Amino acid sequence: MAFEEKTAEINKTFKCTGCSAPLKYKPGTNYLLCPYCSTRNEIKEEQAAMPPLLFPIDYQHYLDSLKDVNDQRFEQVQEIAKCTNCGASTTLEPHVMASNCAFCASPLVIDHHTEHVVRPHALIPFFIDNKSAYQQFKSWGGKRWFAPNDFKRIFDTYSLNALKGVYIPFWLFNAQTDTDYTGERGRYYYVSRTVRDKDGNTTTVQDRHTDWTYTSGNVDVNFKDIVVCASQSLSQSSSDKIGPWHLDKLVPFNEQYMSGFSAQTYQLSPELAMTVAKSIMEHQIKGYIEGDIGGDEQRILSTRTTFSKEGIRYVLLPVWLTSYKYNGKPYQIIINAFSGKVYGGRPYSVWKIIGAILLGLLILYVIALFSGAG
Repeated sequence: MAFEEKTAEINKTFKCTGCSAPLKYKPGTNYLLCPYCSTRNEIKEEQAAMPPLLFPIDYQHYLDSLKDVNDQRFEQVQEIAKCTNCGASTTLEPHVMASNCAFCASPLVIDHHTEHVVRPHALIPFFIDNKSAYQQFKSWGGKRWFAPNDFKRIFDTYSLNALKGVYIPFWLFNAQTDTDYTGERGRYYYVSRTVRDKDGNTTTVQDRHTDWTYTSGNVDVNFKDIVVCASQSLSQSSSDKIGPWHLDKLVPFNEQYMSGFSAQTYQLSPELAMTVAKSIMEHQIKGYIEGDIGGDEQRILSTRTTFSKEGIRYVLLPVWLTSYKYNGKPYQIIINAFSGKVYGGRPYSVWKIIGAILLGLLILYVIALFSGAG
């Protein structure tokens, strides 16, 4: 069996070389900083493992490897927290006995057990720290103009601890595509005609028509790093909105970068993720076909796409997360932990929107009034 529904990431405790205290990764650096003696514990990459982990792995070979629990891609984890409200499964820092879900603010259920899990190929380490993310969060909240008046008071009650650093699982896909198509190329031409108004005055107008010509052809497209979110708690559209993800910053997976952070388990299997990736590719192929057809308009009648050289990578990407409830409805806010880009749900004030519309209509009325007077 494959382990797409029972996955979790490794969350080990690392001790300071100076005083043996537990360490946490310091965002934007290559070391674990001791909070007690300030010793910088350098992160050492396994150089021999770097090349294969930073390049796509053959897709079918990877699927076959998931069936082998003795494969080196599997590790073990003990503490898994599952949210009974939204279904998110994440790891927590060692010895945490209670927490709230970063995705929906509901209490988590801590499940202590051991299971086989899939080791990611790579990750992007946290770059911006909690303080910087909090400033981005407060700035975002302060600019929601059409939010209810008491919305900003919610943000005033939030502290630095409201944000949780979480690694989100993603699949990256590569593929070479070869597409045969048939279609029609439309070219505009114009026909003049004379029209007469109610006063008997005549004018000449140009009516646009389209001349359609059958065409066929072939387009080859090489796709690289099609990003598919493997979390059911973070939608594909939400993850796109806080992109781009700066995949050039990926490093081989190393547990030390995860020290002090949580990591969500992947909930979308690589097979289903590939289906999503292919739909993304096919949508983009349509654009290439339209460009190949040319003309003023295009009609695509049929396509037949062959996929080859399919590659895959399993990666973790960093976000700062928080959630809140307004009038009983949960809202989620996501901050890209590399770029600082913020996206989130928010309530709207109907009265503020109506007021803005009425103000706009009043301004247009005044402009029209003065224009008429002139």
